[in-house]
Amino acid sequence: MNIIDLLLYELENTYSKDDWYSPLKLVISDLTYEQALWKPEIGSINSIWEITAHLLYYKERLLLRLRRENAEYTSNNQETFDILGNTQQDWDFLVKRMEEVNQYIYDHIQKMSIIDLENDTSKHPLWKHINGVIRHDAHHIGQIIMNRKLQGIWSK
Repeated sequence: MNIIDLLLYELENTYSKDDWYSPLKLVISDLTYEQALWKPEIGSINSIWEITAHLLYYKERLLLRLRRENAEYTSNNQETFDILGNTQQDWDFLVKRMEEVNQYIYDHIQKMSIIDLENDTSKHPLWKHINGVIRHDAHHIGQIIMNRKLQGIWSK
């Protein structure tokens, strides 16, 4: 297995294949917008919607980099948790956009060579950026599951 195969494997398992931990697609599916917006009264945790928006922000930046387009980042990471909308239609659009962006990323990586991963012009090799986004997703998947458990809407 080469690095491209490994990245594709990890991307697929983190997003859509239910393996030893639940994938992002599963943990954000079948939620109402109220469940996605929910936060406990006590404590300070992000809502599922905020986390999903945050993840999409970084996935979209990775996709821009894969397309060799300029990927500007906000100077305030907290802004990446901002919610756009507050209806079921808005939530469904966010989930659909996550699916699309993840598929675009997967498709781009499939077409790459190992040389492409090493010869990127950024500060860090492209493979490291891809791997970082995968690990970032895995980290936040746990937070989404915890939020669902607190709401009593996680049965796995």
